[in-house]
Amino acid sequence: MENRINIGELDTLVTIRRCTIGYGTDGAKKYVFSDHSKVYAKVDRNVSELVSNTNLEEGQYIQLTIYKIPELTTRWQVIVDGISYEITGIDPISRVSPLCELTIHAIS
Repeated sequence: MENRINIGELDTLVTIRRCTIGYGTDGAKKYVFSDHSKVYAKVDRNVSELVSNTNLEEGQYIQLTIYKIPELTTRWQVIVDGISYEITGIDPISRVSPLCELTIHAIS
């Protein structure tokens, strides 16, 4: 059975930022971000526990459900409520669904 989502659940306006690779005056590679589009998304905030340097730490990641953008990669960024996030995963809901799920983490 296919995961179904109501169109009304896409209720948060987010900004998708495209990444292009440029070169500085010294020839060093730099990443340049520019706004690609504003889309509505379903936002699910999740908290998980992880072990880092033998300490138990709390990690937060956000899962967005949006319509597929064909050229979207994990180099791109997402802005949610004014905070920039890096995309760490892009997963289709199904082969025939026009939606996909993005896993994002805050840029620190």
